[in-house]
Amino acid sequence: MRSAPFDQSGATGKTLRNAEFDRGVVAYYRVLVSIYLTITVVGIPLIPFWLIFSLWYGPEYYRRLSARLTAQAIELRKGVFNRRESTIPLNRVTDLRLHDGPIMRHFKVRGLLVETAGQSGQNASSEGDLIGVVDAEEFRNAILMQRQRVLGAEPDEDAPTPTGNATELLTEIRDILARMEAKE
Repeated sequence: MRSAPFDQSGATGKTLRNAEFDRGVVAYYRVLVSIYLTITVVGIPLIPFWLIFSLWYGPEYYRRLSARLTAQAIELRKGVFNRRESTIPLNRVTDLRLHDGPIMRHFKVRGLLVETAGQSGQNASSEGDLIGVVDAEEFRNAILMQRQRVLGAEPDEDAPTPTGNATELLTEIRDILARMEAKE
């Protein structure tokens, strides 16, 4: 395990929490790519080359993998040849999903998928997919708590009841939806 190589202050402010990544992510990707090469049948002759190449690539990918939570955003870095640095504003985060499959469970790694407004489950970009976060559930909870602070609500509060103009607007929307359903 190692800490992410972020500075304590960056474009979006002071670091609140750095994600740590499990070294098992290297072996996970090595096996995953080997399985894909085997499934394609055409890729079977490439497996020895991949395994040799992955001895360099895996540790290099792991070294460049980092994520940090700041007061306003999640900053992600990953990639060896095609390096990506992403800043995901917390007010745009719509969902944080923990996921793991049989191969991930074998290597004891979990994934944390950060979805933002404008993305949808299966079509979401892998930009916010963090594989191998140590204590992924704890990191997710830290993001959720900071997101609630950014949005101005307490983490355990129920949503406030609409009043005044908001109630009128919701009533109008309800009526419009009812008319649309009646036409169908």
